[in-house]
Amino acid sequence: MPQGWWRVAELLKANKVKFYPLQHDTVIQVEVYKIEEYKSSPRPYEKHHPNSQVKTSITTQNISFRKGDLYIPMNQVANRYLMEVLEPAAPDSFFAWNFFDSVLGQKEGYSAYAFEDIAADYLQSHPALRTALHEDRSKDTILARSAAQQLDYVYNHSPWTEPAYKRYPVYRVR
Repeated sequence: MPQGWWRVAELLKANKVKFYPLQHDTVIQVEVYKIEEYKSSPRPYEKHHPNSQVKTSITTQNISFRKGDLYIPMNQVANRYLMEVLEPAAPDSFFAWNFFDSVLGQKEGYSAYAFEDIAADYLQSHPALRTALHEDRSKDTILARSAAQQLDYVYNHSPWTEPAYKRYPVYRVR
């Protein structure tokens, strides 16, 4: 877990979880969760707007970690607690209680008028994405009717998309 999530680190420490800062910058192959869908409660509960119905996708990636980022081993007394609070879809996870909501805000984007030509060229040179878009349009009438959503689709499947957007900041080492 990146070191910037100090509120989560404090809660882990308060619950006697053992974790260790990395001693130097390194690249580690990890499982990466992406938040695909979630519902946020319209009413606050205990000063939070709990997230529920969380659906994730998981990919394996090489991620660069910095000196001081936290390694949290699972072979410890607190492993049950760790599963409840670090798995994003768990009902009492830190994600459910809004500790990681900042990953849900997209910070980068594009101008539609400028990206249209780039997207068209990108689809032309990436036939697999063009085929996937065509298949998804045939299954989703809203996507099929919306040029803006199709442009978003290309952007979100391109190298220009923001990699941290909806990427859960806790990784699993296999």
